[in-house]
Amino acid sequence: MNRILRATAAAGAISLFCATAIFAQGTATRPTLTVITPSEGQTIYGNKVPILLSVENFEIVDYGQNPTNVAGVGHVHLWLDDQNPTRDSAAKVTNDNFTYSDVAFGSHTLKAELVNNNHTSLIPPVVTTINFKTAPTVTPSPAATSGFDKNTALVILVVVALVIVAAWWYTKEEEEPPAKSQAKKITKRKTTKKRRR
Repeated sequence: MNRILRATAAAGAISLFCATAIFAQGTATRPTLTVITPSEGQTIYGNKVPILLSVENFEIVDYGQNPTNVAGVGHVHLWLDDQNPTRDSAAKVTNDNFTYSDVAFGSHTLKAELVNNNHTSLIPPVVTTINFKTAPTVTPSPAATSGFDKNTALVILVVVALVIVAAWWYTKEEEEPPAKSQAKKITKRKTTKKRRR
């Protein structure tokens, strides 16, 4: 009887070890899908949204060239702001990247799923959802890029006005001495005329 108990305990231990090894192997090779870009809560500027995916334990292939289902092989379905995602409404992606164009500015939800070559979900499904925002790109105004603002314009105006006043003042002083010399000539002429008489 002791032998039977030992054999049963040994068999139970071996079964437990094998089950743990099989379970660990099954979870280690389970496919994973991560959306790298956009990240959760990220704001993307512009109306183009680049999608970058990371896939592990799964090979992404072109379903058109590989129509037969093979374990661990398939492609990605993407939905942007789709309230009722279906196979038909999905963007079918055969790479680890994709770009949405002409995306409206605001809040968005991206759903990504690994699927088989015939577009069916994996068992269990491998799905991830990301929320992000888009906003218009901010371009500097032409006045800001030129470096010419109201204060600079005021300083230039004051400097130009001072140059004009200084030039006028300088030329005014030069003109006065000839005017005095002409007055002396006029008085000399008058005195010479008187003497001749």
